[in-house]
Amino acid sequence: MPLSTAHPLLANFMANSRIVNGPMQVLPAPGVGDRTLAVTGTASNFIVAALDADTSHVYWSLDGCDMRVTIDGGAPTAGAGHIFKDGNSGIWSRSWAIAAKVIAVSGSGTITISELNYA
Repeated sequence: MPLSTAHPLLANFMANSRIVNGPMQVLPAPGVGDRTLAVTGTASNFIVAALDADTSHVYWSLDGCDMRVTIDGGAPTAGAGHIFKDGNSGIWSRSWAIAAKVIAVSGSGTITISELNYA
């Protein structure tokens, strides 16, 4: 049985919590447009320009190629890193998006990124 928000263990935490369980809890960042980035056979940063100061997450979608992703500071290769298939999408935290490096497995494609926050 879930604990009530009135439960004494939760009373001091709930008002300050910023837990994101799904895409409906973050909203598009007001005044921040989408951006489209190229994914090629050369490893590059996922985020190539600074995110808005209030951005907490990014929604992304991949079109035109499969890509490999690393978030450990190393560069992905066409054969190493987490694989994301053409057409995949997801929501990443700000820190993951900033740390991520990407490379196309073959050919090239685009990533469209939308910035999100708790507005």
